[in-house]
Amino acid sequence: MKNGDGNAHWWLGVADLLGHGVQHGAVKLQRVHLSVAEESFRILESVPVTRPGARVVRVWHHGIARLSYGSVAMAGRLATRLTGCQP
Repeated sequence: MKNGDGNAHWWLGVADLLGHGVQHGAVKLQRVHLSVAEESFRILESVPVTRPGARVVRVWHHGIARLSYGSVAMAGRLATRLTGCQP
């Protein structure tokens, strides 16, 4: 094995580690984000005046949040696949 090959494997390992961190971190952050937002929306939906608007905003908020965090998680998965370290 050449010295350069070992260095390349090391960097691929680092990239794989970061990819897994981004992927799993995005999933965990999405859960926390939606959980915290859910508390606010529950309060807003308990007030008759804000109920209709809160329901619409909740759907949009959750959809955008899932799309955003899902995109970041997908980028992490892509990074792990590109490194070739994933079984």
